[in-house]
Amino acid sequence: MSGTKVDLDTLRAAIKEYESIRDELMDAKTTGNAMVAVKGAGRDMPSQVYATWAATAGEMHQKSNQQLQDTLTARIDNLKATLAQYEQTEQGNQANLKPKD
Repeated sequence: MSGTKVDLDTLRAAIKEYESIRDELMDAKTTGNAMVAVKGAGRDMPSQVYATWAATAGEMHQKSNQQLQDTLTARIDNLKATLAQYEQTEQGNQANLKPKD
């Protein structure tokens, strides 16, 4: 038996916090779509260079955002699976401790 103790309330709170962060990233991605659609102020070269740079930077931010969302989703799924396993074990332990007639 392992010496690791898991506080299920802390685990639940961590899941909620990760979900909240992921939701904020999803909102940021939606509003960040404007960063990818930057157009030059004119047809002159400096405007076009700036627009290209800004759109590229926006795409990189969006990609990074998506990678972080994916990482958080995987972590959330793993924590939920861990929580379910601990809850199932805890229920089984409680059932085993009940007096038998």
